[in-house]
Amino acid sequence: MQAVWLPTCRCYIMGLMQPTRVCQLITELRPGGAERCVYELATRLDRSRFDVQVVALRGGSVADELTAAGVKVTVLGVGCRCSPLVLGKLRSLGGLLKRERIDLLHTHLFHADLAGRLAAKRAGTGRLVHTVHVAERRWRPWQFAFAKRTRDRCDRIIAVSQSVKDSHQARTHLADEHYTVIPNGVDTEAFSPDQGARHRLRRQWQVGPNDVAAVFVGRLDRQKGVDILLPAAEQFLAATPNATLLIAGDGPMRRRVERYCRQDDGPRYLGFIDDVPALLSAADLFVLPSRWEGWPLALGEAMSMGLPAVGADSPGIRDVIDPGRTGLLVPAEDPAALAGAMTELAGDADLRQRLGLAGQRHIREGFSLGQYIAAHEALYESLTARP
Repeated sequence: MQAVWLPTCRCYIMGLMQPTRVCQLITELRPGGAERCVYELATRLDRSRFDVQVVALRGGSVADELTAAGVKVTVLGVGCRCSPLVLGKLRSLGGLLKRERIDLLHTHLFHADLAGRLAAKRAGTGRLVHTVHVAERRWRPWQFAFAKRTRDRCDRIIAVSQSVKDSHQARTHLADEHYTVIPNGVDTEAFSPDQGARHRLRRQWQVGPNDVAAVFVGRLDRQKGVDILLPAAEQFLAATPNATLLIAGDGPMRRRVERYCRQDDGPRYLGFIDDVPALLSAADLFVLPSRWEGWPLALGEAMSMGLPAVGADSPGIRDVIDPGRTGLLVPAEDPAALAGAMTELAGDADLRQRLGLAGQRHIREGFSLGQYIAAHEALYESLTARP
């Protein structure tokens, strides 16, 4: 039988369509936004069209979740320091890609992209795409120079928001055709209000039925503006006697948050919360004072629940909130402005309802997980269809 070329598959096949073999390569698999995106892609891409596996330089709990979902996971065990052992493990990545006959390599986060671009050429992998997940301010100039210098090894850079694309392009000076913007997607079915969880958790946390609960969910570090949130919380709680602020998450600023929350009449620190939909169900408004983001999943999830949101006017957040229509934006690094917006929402139930409903509609119509998956499937097929 003569071999034929099918436009929806990169490989030559003997009259039968074979799924495109896709590898999602990420730096590590600890819980986080990029790791969540990898999980959703690996578990939700159409398995009749895509055979997906995940490779990580370092492991984490998300590896167990992927394995439980039936996804093949390989952890290379690459440490943070360069050594002959690390270099050997990175060289093994090329062998893995070649052995698994990967058609398309999709990298996430810088170190995975660095390893992936080097290994893919050696392995003869057909196509490579890379997702930039955040409008990063901490990257060193050589990292952007690497992206520009190796542009011929990367078929497309996916930016999770227009802000991310603009920020990355301003430093690499790559042409528009190198980029595709695919915003993150929210599982709107999972992130729906649960009245049972609301009543149960508010009783547990001693939040009264007429009290207003604001919530922050995220990594406790400087990027997320935790050092802005804490002084804003003091002003907000002093101005709103029937309010409380719930802080959930973990990170390098955890001890500072714990010390602050021990104060009388201060915010309440809940630690790392697994059941985020239940936590959001118990809240009345969401706050995110990040200095920079990509497309913040925590914000999108809160808005999908119908929570009105207050966010800093910073890259990523301004791609999600339409100020005055789907939420409130305040100047970044301004605790007083943040506290004022939180106080305004806490004191106006009609405003909370209007912004919450508009924000929920905005997320569910424009940023669903189904749209996110479909956009990746279309991009993968457009790239692998090329001879």
